[in-house]
Amino acid sequence: MPLKMATEYKTLQPKEFYQTFLDKKSRPDGRDLLEFRPTTLTVGSIGTADGSSIVKCGNTTVVCGIKAEVAPPLSEEPTRGFIVPNVTLPPLCSSQIKSGPPGETAQAATQFVAELVKNNLIIDLEKLCVKESKWAWVLYVDLLCLNLDGALLDTCIIALVAAMKDLTLPTLSYDEELDKLSCDSSKRSNLDCIHELVSSTFSIFDKGIIVSDPTNEEEQLAAGSLTITMDKDVLAHIYKPGGHTLSEKRIETLIKKSELRAKETLRLIHEACTSPISIEPII
Repeated sequence: MPLKMATEYKTLQPKEFYQTFLDKKSRPDGRDLLEFRPTTLTVGSIGTADGSSIVKCGNTTVVCGIKAEVAPPLSEEPTRGFIVPNVTLPPLCSSQIKSGPPGETAQAATQFVAELVKNNLIIDLEKLCVKESKWAWVLYVDLLCLNLDGALLDTCIIALVAAMKDLTLPTLSYDEELDKLSCDSSKRSNLDCIHELVSSTFSIFDKGIIVSDPTNEEEQLAAGSLTITMDKDVLAHIYKPGGHTLSEKRIETLIKKSELRAKETLRLIHEACTSPISIEPII
């Protein structure tokens, strides 16, 4: 099909255009149905943050910055700290995002991350407690999308885990007699026991066809989606906001695919966090 004719066909009948590729078990960008796009990441690039990362999955790019503060814990949860996530989609990241209050996509992404935090899937929140009923760490996690081209949840989780791995906190000491908290900023340490989560999103099309790591265009044309979050090689969370139902056998296949993707992604995170190369702060 001539390029001009193909472009017109894609513009006028995008669903039919895409279906011609799916019927041949391929995709317009040349990937196989269950092939993920390349992932690249760096950590520690934001000098004003206590932990940071920049992650690019395909064309989707997310910057994560973490700022830490100390505050009293909630009275009903005296031994738990806080992680406060916020996903921001500025108009510059996509022509579909408009100025104004956070849209549905940003709200859904923030809620997804908050759900993982609430269920201690990022880190056991008790690890953030400094002194029971007195003081606890509050981690403000800002996830800013610079370019949106599908699989936003996957990119946000990779960015969050990488930034958490990069995070260092100053040493705190509490004086019981004086009821005083002291901070030594010259001595900083990483958090331990961070869960190594990796999310993998799949789009579901008519005829039961499934593609992994969908682009923005694929997400718009799909009839449903499924996001599988692995903690290393263990299933941690499944998120399916409606759409087509899937058999248990097919879900098991996607879990195995997600496990392989998690293994490769965690290798990238470990390499980035242990790299001896000095990175100049960009902010």
